[in-house]
Amino acid sequence: MNKIVFFNHYHRGDLHTSKEFVKEVMNKLPDVEFEYWHSNPEIILQEIGIGPSAQKTPALLDKQKALMKTKDALYINTWVGCQWDVFCKHGGINMNTLYEQWQNLYKGINKFFETDLKLNKNKEHYLPRIDFSKIDQKAKDNIDKFFKGIEGKKVLICNNTPASTQSFTFSINNEINELAKKNPDVTFILTNEMLDKEKNISYTSNIIDTKQQPDLQEISYLSSYVDVIVGKNSGPFVFCETYDNYMDKSKKFVSFNTKHKDYDDIKETMSNGLKIKCKYNAVPIYDIVDRNDKDIKSIVTALEKTL
Repeated sequence: MNKIVFFNHYHRGDLHTSKEFVKEVMNKLPDVEFEYWHSNPEIILQEIGIGPSAQKTPALLDKQKALMKTKDALYINTWVGCQWDVFCKHGGINMNTLYEQWQNLYKGINKFFETDLKLNKNKEHYLPRIDFSKIDQKAKDNIDKFFKGIEGKKVLICNNTPASTQSFTFSINNEINELAKKNPDVTFILTNEMLDKEKNISYTSNIIDTKQQPDLQEISYLSSYVDVIVGKNSGPFVFCETYDNYMDKSKKFVSFNTKHKDYDDIKETMSNGLKIKCKYNAVPIYDIVDRNDKDIKSIVTALEKTL
């Protein structure tokens, strides 16, 4: 039997952002055997139906090659950076990049299997979706219970440190605490804990209260309840950038993104160029390592405008 082996050398968000393309290929080729080689927790891709027995390390595969093949298997690299020319053409990680890359991958699939697969013309179709019926039920119940007693505006701040160079790495805990102090009627929910906090600040870990890790999909479910989602274009924030949240006109996103000198505007955001209904504010960060007055002012101003 012919087989497709998806593989990715990188992080959880890389698997999440390309997931809908993978699901589509699996649905369109029901007679093909599938595997997915990666080094992330299997729970990240639990809903696509590739079990842990099929998971192997991608270390022996070339992370720079988009497609590789043997006599009976096609290896497909789902990492957004493997087609570097396309990556640079569209300004980094965004749906325009992913869409063109998968157009190229579909050509390879069609040649190998002698098929005629085509992408959906609607790029928004490929925004990630999460089947919340498959997340930890105890965690889901805890989240539901928490929000039943909450009134007023609810703000989720993904204050984690990025795994790469997507955004700033310095702390804004003091600024968050001061914002919470000035807005006692607003509920702030953080992904990372602080040493001291105001009473109206809660943590995702305490709300979700599950031993299952990572809890990225549970945080995504939690984000469906909030009015504002703030983050750094990485980690939990990426898992909140779902089709449902993007198409919710009542929601606001604030994303703090590294400002690249080659582009006048922020292109490295999944919202770039898409027809979405939420309000999305991509805030440029000029120095992602050292705190500086210019960036701090932009961060605080963007947060204040959401309240």
